[in-house]
Amino acid sequence: MKAIIFIIFIIITSLFPLFIEAQIQPSPSPLIATEEEVKQFLVNYIDRYTQKDLDGFLSLFSSRAVQNHRDGLDRIKTIYTNFFNQSQEIRYQMEDTKIEIYQNGVEVKARYEVDQILRKAGEKKVWKGYIRLVLVKENGALKIFSLDYQHQKSP
Repeated sequence: MKAIIFIIFIIITSLFPLFIEAQIQPSPSPLIATEEEVKQFLVNYIDRYTQKDLDGFLSLFSSRAVQNHRDGLDRIKTIYTNFFNQSQEIRYQMEDTKIEIYQNGVEVKARYEVDQILRKAGEKKVWKGYIRLVLVKENGALKIFSLDYQHQKSP
């Protein structure tokens, strides 16, 4: 009996440091979002953009959002208000989308194309280029913290 108790004591004391180490070591923080959540966010982004749903579109932005390293939320609102008001119809596509998910944010890079039909004379414009979005979570929802794009307007 003493031998069994001694063996149990040895096993417990040899495992105790591993137990303590596991308790001290912080577990890695979970990622901020799943890839599916990010893809759904992008679907909502494109849908609200093409529907010219200004309030819905702006609700996707953080109150601290910055566009092209200079425009805050008020200027972003003005830009999209003017763009949507000038547009009779908009079609938006993203291609070659690359998503990187981290513990505190998400980075999305893609090529985009916006086909815009103007209210005035039905003129068509095509905007293409590269877009980069940085998403954060606010109140449990993904929001655009930073949006950078460069485009070339086609006639």
